[in-house]
Amino acid sequence: MRLLSQVNLNSLKIVESAARHRNFTRAGEEQFITASAVSQRVKSLEDQLRFKIFQRGGNAVSLTPEGETYVARVREALERIVAASMEATGQSQAHVLRICVLPTFAARWLFPRLSAFQRQYPDIEMRVSTSYATHEFSTSEYDLEIRYGDGNFPGLKSELLFKEDLTPVCSRKLFHEVLGDMPLSRVTPEDLRYFTLLHSDTCTQNWQSWLSFAGASFVLGETKSIYFDSCMMSYEAANAGMGFAVANRAYMASDIRAERLVAPFAVHHPNTAGWYFVSPIKALGARKVELFKQWIMAEAALTQRQLDIEIAGLPVRRAAMV
Repeated sequence: MRLLSQVNLNSLKIVESAARHRNFTRAGEEQFITASAVSQRVKSLEDQLRFKIFQRGGNAVSLTPEGETYVARVREALERIVAASMEATGQSQAHVLRICVLPTFAARWLFPRLSAFQRQYPDIEMRVSTSYATHEFSTSEYDLEIRYGDGNFPGLKSELLFKEDLTPVCSRKLFHEVLGDMPLSRVTPEDLRYFTLLHSDTCTQNWQSWLSFAGASFVLGETKSIYFDSCMMSYEAANAGMGFAVANRAYMASDIRAERLVAPFAVHHPNTAGWYFVSPIKALGARKVELFKQWIMAEAALTQRQLDIEIAGLPVRRAAMV
């Protein structure tokens, strides 16, 4: 066995990359080598350590229990090396804020507001990733995440931004094509049977949930449906005039105010789940995290106040119970 003191630093970077991507091909692309070269580097290191770091299975790989522990320590050590190098050259990572956000939340709510944070704190450098997956903070580079759920994230600090509030929306043009000049105040949930319903594979129960709450479950059996692989696509399809999507009201508020979309129903269907600011407790002392938290909580509170005012101003009309 080769001496462990001869472990190549570049091999450790390759192993960390493979662990993060769970894929040798993607790790190779990141490190500018072939997937075969990644596999050889991993095998060489495993021979030196005398334990398996990865379980191989097709194109994907997963960490063994020993590998999980080892990679976590390697990642921590690599981060310390980078930090030491940055400090030695007068640079620091204290100004770099790394966040991971759900894709639809990012596109429909966060991104239109993020420039305001950048103007207010120009010294903070943003690194934004989008993902439907959650990450272990101990083995990831993120300072915080925006997660969807009930707020129960063991070992982490979470604070509610706003709850989900579902409402159907469609383009103003389509609405008038189908229902003519009918006033919005006269539209009932049962009128949805005249439209195509736009569904999402990532939010499969939203239509059933809203229609049941509104007393119009029968609509699902009386109308056409189109299915998309994400909520984002169903919202874009609604904007394009393809039908009605059921959406989180906060996501569509700007389109409704600009009269690109109509949300004719005042059936208020709040959900117990919502979007949360989530971070490890140790990260909360960092200036960059605290400033972003204060900013996003204020923006979320403003969003909620605006929605409450708009909802309160709508007349409630439900379908007849059937």
